[in-house]
This record gives sequence, C-alpha cells and structure tokens, in this order.
Amino acid sequence: MMLNKNISAVIIFGLLIFCSCNQLLAQQRSLNCTQKLNQAEDMFDAGSLSEIPELLNGNRGKCFNKDGFSKEEKIRAYRLLALVHLFNDNGPEAEDAVINLLSADPEHPLSPDDPIELKYLFDKYRSEPIFRIGVKAGANQTFIRSIGEFGSYSNSDEVSKEYKSGLGFQAELTFEYTIIENLEVLGGIGWSLNKYEISYNSITSLEETYPESVSFNVALTETQNIIKVPVMVRYGYTFGNWTPYATAGISIDYLLNGSMSGSRSGTTTRQLPSLALLDDNLRKQINWSYFAGIGAKLKTKTDFILFEVRYNMGGSNTVRTKYRYSNEKLLFDMAHVDDDKVINSLSVSIGYIKSIYKPKKYSNKKLEKRFGKKKNKTDE
Repeated sequence: MMLNKNISAVIIFGLLIFCSCNQLLAQQRSLNCTQKLNQAEDMFDAGSLSEIPELLNGNRGKCFNKDGFSKEEKIRAYRLLALVHLFNDNGPEAEDAVINLLSADPEHPLSPDDPIELKYLFDKYRSEPIFRIGVKAGANQTFIRSIGEFGSYSNSDEVSKEYKSGLGFQAELTFEYTIIENLEVLGGIGWSLNKYEISYNSITSLEETYPESVSFNVALTETQNIIKVPVMVRYGYTFGNWTPYATAGISIDYLLNGSMSGSRSGTTTRQLPSLALLDDNLRKQINWSYFAGIGAKLKTKTDFILFEVRYNMGGSNTVRTKYRYSNEKLLFDMAHVDDDKVINSLSVSIGYIKSIYKPKKYSNKKLEKRFGKKKNKTDE
C-alpha cells in the first residue's frame, strides 16, 4: 500500500512539473515574440529595414500563430511589415501585409503622419464590411383598429366593443447592406407575439325595451403568433460613436397560430377555454403590414448596439369574413361576432449588429470610379 501511495505521489508531482514547464515555455515564447516586435520597431526607427521581415517571420512565422503575438501585436507587426515592404519597393509583399492587417483589424485607421504611399495602398483595398447581420428583441403593445362592426344581433349598432392593448414580444434577424453612405437596405425574418383583449355588454341597448333582461358581459383575449418577412430601408447620420436613424418598410406576415379564450356572464356563465382560430377559418393566415420607426446605433469597435422604437400598421383585414358566423361556441355560447379589424402594434427593441468583413483589392475600374483617373495612375 505504501509503495502504491509513493508511486501515485510521484506521478502527480511529475504532472505538475510538466504543466508548469509548458506554461513557462508558452510565456517565454510570448515574451520572445514581444521582444522581437519591439526590436523590429526600434530597427525601423533607426532606418535598418532589411532584417525586419526575417526577424518577424522567423521560425516559419511562429509569432503570427496562436501562441505568438497578441491581437494588438499582430496589428502592429502587419502594419510595420507593410511599411517596410513599401520602402523596400516590394509591392506584392506590402499588399499581403495590408490584407493581413485588414483581416486582423477591419477599418484600421491611418494617422496624418503615415506616408502617402501607405495611404495610396490602403485605398486599393475594400476595408468596409460587405454586409452586416443584426438581431434584436423586445416588447410590444397591440392596438386594434375596427374597420367594420358586427354583433350577434341584427342591429350592429347595439354593440359597443372596447379593445384593450395587451403586452407581447417580438424578435427579428436582419441582413443589412449599405447602398450609399448613410443609407442601408435590410431584409430578414422576424417573430411577433401579439395580444389584446375585447370586452363589451352585448345587449346593453335592449335594456329600455326589455328592462328585466340580463346583460351579457363578454370578455375575451386573443393571442397571435406571427412570422414576419420584412424589407426596409434605414437612413442615419453619424455623430461620434452614435448614429441616430429613421427606418421604414413593409412586411409579409404569416399567422402560425391564433387562439381566443374568455368568458360570458349573464343568465349563466359560459367559459371559452381556448379556441384555435385557424382551425375554423376565422383568421387569414397570410397578411401584410407596413411600419416606420426611429432609433440609434452605438458603435463598439466595428459592431453596433441598437435601440429602436417602431410602429407597425396592419395593411389588411385579419378576419375571414366568409366564416364570421360559422363557429357555434363564439356565436351562441359567447354571443360574440368578430368585427373586421387590422392589428397595429408599438414595439421597443434592443439589439446587436455584427459587421462581416472580407478585405479585397479593388479592380482598376473600381478604383477609377472611386478616386478618378488621376488617383488610379498614381497607384500604378
């Protein structure tokens, strides 16, 4: 037993020594790469350029691997290599360094003190994002606009229905592309949970004619789960890190499911546990809407945090009028008939926008279009 304990202790001690040595070697490699970069920058300041590429790329470029330079050091190293190759009149190597620099640090800023050759070289490459992916979520309130009143009695004026907004939620995934400066076009897919309540006394106006009649108080709640496919434009103007914007668009809306529940009190109390509105063809499954909103984007390095308020307006009647009187539970148990209506909503969202980059050299035709013939000739 004592021998086994000693062997176990030796093994554990050996493992600890092995892990400590690996960690020490990793730290040493990182320190060596940092020292190389500092030395290369000192050599550049002294005008000794010829040995810098070999110093930074030695040992098959190990310093540019995972355990070498930090991200900030990689940016410094690629920028230094771009300058060295430019001054050594090595165009292809300078271009490779710029591509690597932009991959490590998209939208890398240039300072006024940078040589004009570096600025011309940067102008030859796409540094802005090719597109952006955004995701946002938040809460909404639903507002019903009645466009045609109907009741369970022949005289529709007998019924005065009160619609109360309910709290819902929504989420949206967008793909964004900049058309021109400050103007973006967006497409995507979203989900919305809309909820509202309806209440009324279905025979209030008959009390003068039939004073002993009992009122039928109806209280119902409708919930809808909707998939939205929006297309929109967004215009903003940047102030520092903030970009206030306005947006507008249209959406095709697909009703996944809708349900209604509630009760009716009167001579007897009737309950409606849950009625699937699509099963009885009481709601249209495909609708459309349009919307407008305002918001602001806060830039965090190359990405954005987004805040948005949007008002969504239904573009069509959600009720299938042909089947308005077809459900016996609504008509007889609840004494309820749907009005023609559109669904509007006010939403507040917070989100995140991720920029997707792919540095690429512009063609001569693109350069001429962006900067003019004079600039293009200078680059060549």
